[in-house]
Amino acid sequence: MSKPSAFTVALGPGNSINVYDAMTGSIYRTVTLSGGSQVVSSPVVFGNGFSVTVKENGGTYMHIYGLPLCNIKSKTHVSN
Repeated sequence: MSKPSAFTVALGPGNSINVYDAMTGSIYRTVTLSGGSQVVSSPVVFGNGFSVTVKENGGTYMHIYGLPLCNIKSKTHVSN
């Protein structure tokens, strides 16, 4: 089975983000955010990753994940 080369991302149930193979529509991976985190904007796919804005620990942060591994690349504080 080959790795997908095109992806789309959508909010999943609870604190999860589903990453889909854009060619087949099947779920490729699920990213689960830590407890107490709340997604405040829908995920946005770009080039080789995706970003999502999350409220956690009394602040708002932008998380950037890499594709296809869905590993977190950076976490930037946006506001309190």
